[in-house]
Amino acid sequence: MRIMAAEANFGEHIYELLKQVIDPEIGLNIVDLGLVYQVSLSDDKTINISMTLTTPGCPMGQVITGSVTNVLQKHYPDYEIKVELVWIPMWDSDMISEAGQAQLNGGYQPQHRDHGQSLWDRFF
Repeated sequence: MRIMAAEANFGEHIYELLKQVIDPEIGLNIVDLGLVYQVSLSDDKTINISMTLTTPGCPMGQVITGSVTNVLQKHYPDYEIKVELVWIPMWDSDMISEAGQAQLNGGYQPQHRDHGQSLWDRFF
């Protein structure tokens, strides 16, 4: 039971640290932006971050993932940091937390996508 509590606290601490990483184009931290999908700790002292970007061609992608690594390495120098970018599910503005929406003063309105439409229907 103690180990599980320690792991939960570890995960919460990682999420809090990741709030220091700001998406420079939107001006919101990557946690409240909904870019961080999963945080895990391996037995070999590896912190695994599964996350996405707002778009696959995000010009700030290397800056954001580099910042994730730097923030975590600063607090956990004895751990290896692995950041995996994933594209499923695709990020959507509906993923922004309520706290994130408040920070944006409602300035980033969700764009509701019809995920049932084909690419053809969306673009033609």
